[in-house]
Amino acid sequence: MDVFDAIRDRRAVREFTDRPVDRATVQRLIDAAVRAPSAMNLQPWAFLVVQDRPALRQISDAAKTYLLGTIVPSSPLANYRHMLTDAAFEIFYGAPTLIVVCTDGSPSTEATHAAEDCCLAAENLMLAAHATGLGSCWIGFARPWLSTGAAKSALAIPENWVPVAPVIVGYPRQAPAPTPRKAPSVIWYEPRS
Repeated sequence: MDVFDAIRDRRAVREFTDRPVDRATVQRLIDAAVRAPSAMNLQPWAFLVVQDRPALRQISDAAKTYLLGTIVPSSPLANYRHMLTDAAFEIFYGAPTLIVVCTDGSPSTEATHAAEDCCLAAENLMLAAHATGLGSCWIGFARPWLSTGAAKSALAIPENWVPVAPVIVGYPRQAPAPTPRKAPSVIWYEPRS
């Protein structure tokens, strides 16, 4: 798959089949993720992989409870309160795999752009998933709870790791329709003569 095709055709997938994603495929996605550029080549990323469906449901419930307890009315997340209070709503949409890109917490990454580097790694992971026939979606609802001490204890996340990009991965039930993109604002600088 051409990289421009992958970028153009990749979509956030929120409907998955029951087919599991094997470990070799997950490792291949992580191998693609770590090819991302990083500030000063520090490669500050680490990965948490969860493929246990009961655990994913528990994480979803804990994340929803946490968000409901912390959302302020002025937050854009307040618009999603109805979803978060729905007991049937599962934030991972039934995906069989959650891959959380984290900063590794090493002292050398504290003063650099570790979070941004992890975002670049997550995009590589999602593009690789698409090229492999998998669907993916960044789940922002998960990140606040994943950063708590309770989550780190429950999931054996090292205390110094910082979750940045929770990405679900699975085999899509169907290809989502493309969403329109706004024309970007672009300034073409030209020197004055």
